Amino acid sequence: MASFCVAILGFAQKPDVQFIDKMAFQEQKSVKSKLAFVESVNYNETDFVYQRMEWEINPDTLFVKGEITTFFKSKIQNLDKVEFDLHQKLTVDSVIQNSKKVAFSHIQNKLTVTLSETVNSEQLDSVSVYYHGVPPDTKSGAFTKTVHNEVPNIWTLSEPYGAMEWWPCKQSLADKIDSIDIIVTSPEKFITAANGILISENVSNGKRTMHWKHRFPIATYLIAVSVTNYSRYSNFLELGDGRKIEILNYVYPEDLEETQQKTPVTTDVIALYNQLIGEYPFATEKYGHAQFGWGGGMEHQTVSFMGGFNFDLIAHELAHQWFGDYITLGSWHDIWLNEGFATYLTGLSYEHLLDGVWWPVWKRANVENILKKPGGSVYVKDTTKIGDIFSGRLSYSKGAYILHMLRFVLGEENFFRGLKSYFNDPLIANGFARTSQFVKHMETAGDTTLTEFFNDWFYGEGYPVYSATFLPAEANSTKVILSQIPSHQSVNFFEMPVPVRVYNFTKTDSADFILTNTKNNQEFVIHPNFKVADLKIDPELWLVSKTDKIVKSETQFNFNKMVVYPNPFTNSVSIRTAKNSEIITTEIVSVDGLLLKKTEGNNRNIDLSTLPRGVYIIRICTKSSHFEQQIVKQ
Repeated sequence: MASFCVAILGFAQKPDVQFIDKMAFQEQKSVKSKLAFVESVNYNETDFVYQRMEWEINPDTLFVKGEITTFFKSKIQNLDKVEFDLHQKLTVDSVIQNSKKVAFSHIQNKLTVTLSETVNSEQLDSVSVYYHGVPPDTKSGAFTKTVHNEVPNIWTLSEPYGAMEWWPCKQSLADKIDSIDIIVTSPEKFITAANGILISENVSNGKRTMHWKHRFPIATYLIAVSVTNYSRYSNFLELGDGRKIEILNYVYPEDLEETQQKTPVTTDVIALYNQLIGEYPFATEKYGHAQFGWGGGMEHQTVSFMGGFNFDLIAHELAHQWFGDYITLGSWHDIWLNEGFATYLTGLSYEHLLDGVWWPVWKRANVENILKKPGGSVYVKDTTKIGDIFSGRLSYSKGAYILHMLRFVLGEENFFRGLKSYFNDPLIANGFARTSQFVKHMETAGDTTLTEFFNDWFYGEGYPVYSATFLPAEANSTKVILSQIPSHQSVNFFEMPVPVRVYNFTKTDSADFILTNTKNNQEFVIHPNFKVADLKIDPELWLVSKTDKIVKSETQFNFNKMVVYPNPFTNSVSIRTAKNSEIITTEIVSVDGLLLKKTEGNNRNIDLSTLPRGVYIIRICTKSSHFEQQIVKQ
């Protein structure tokens, strides 16, 4: 009976091959406001250390009223003003410093507060901003009202620069707020989900006030609230030392029964990430889900907002708590540090959970997604292009496969040691990271350099297209000739270990080998314990690659005989001569005798990429012999 249940669960959780593109599309829709936003040059004058956010929100009406108290440290001498981002459509009623009203200006979405007294470097002070208004409809989804089962829901989604549309803040990827309190008052029938832990909930005079406390640094865009008539329930992960992590779920009442069947798997995924990376970084507070009226999900710190509860989405948004929230990308050039990592951790969930049955499906779906086009880099060259930042094919799928290929190149133990080291780096913990910092950890773990790897796979574009010829060699061995054509001109050659699997004639026996491919038309001799009848490149999908063709030659390779290979060929042929035999000239002739190409000297690799497909004659002249053979370009 148990195995039957697992099978049903596995079927229900089959990877959605379009999941990544759907996620990327939703992310693109939510960040359109970035194009109109420029980070202030004054951000480095202050360090926001604490914010207390008190809001009045009634989902029946699209409206917000708030008091935001900000404690800050000055980073300069004689600081005389503090700057916030706040949309012009919202009205500032007053600003208080030290119990007194102070002057302010609110122009072009910037709220500038003039301090009553200057603040010295590292000195702590605070201001409280009182404001109200109808958040603007910028199509970014920052402050949105939707309806479920005829009940309104107001929810927020600020990534990357939407927070200013509903509260005064500092929108930056340079300064996390050290801690926050969120206090929301709404009509009694509504319940608020937010970051951190719920420390009080009071109902009085038809109003419900919920107080959430979060004591970890948090990026501005990860602060969120959602208010509607939620039902609540919890799942728990026992850590084995007397502690436990609460998974607190806020879901629509009409979906409660169905959702209660789907969310328990979250504990298994957290346990897996704990093992592979390190303990859930906010374990002293909680993790949770809040259902909201959007097509995807958003990894708000300690509480992911969820448009559904399929396995893909649960695993993906949870992974962001490690990579995206605890460690946040330091630049939108490096969005893969968020999205590629979350995508790969989702893949690891398919590998280790649900009996692993969907792991091959996940790999195939992502490789096929990457291979849709021949170019495009994971590094985002132009961060004004939202489609480039949130590219499902590149930032998500290929970003994930960079990690998968690193795992293959470095080995299992080194890869996960490097990943744990990156996660535990005190320089980026609860802060921001760049790709160079991640690379350093992986190089240290593998005791190697990864410059070439990242130049090809991260900054470069495309993937290798492999072909192979295999033929009998001496001493019951098999010769494999491996060739490669990069799909994009930005990479001359992908230097990679290439896994191959060979089979006997009945396919009842196979053997695996890794060919360290450092040059084109490279020759390898392998020693399976059977006669090879077939060969497959990368059968377990460790690489992003295509296979053009596999050619079997029945000819015994004779080291004393001239051999031209591969044949058929794609772009070039190589020449093997007897030992100490030097080539004088090589000619390529059409079948009707027209000379097409001639090289002089001991050139053993002939570039024929400009020739159209067809049949040709190669003529080779050495000091001791003449050789002629028909060759085919496919």
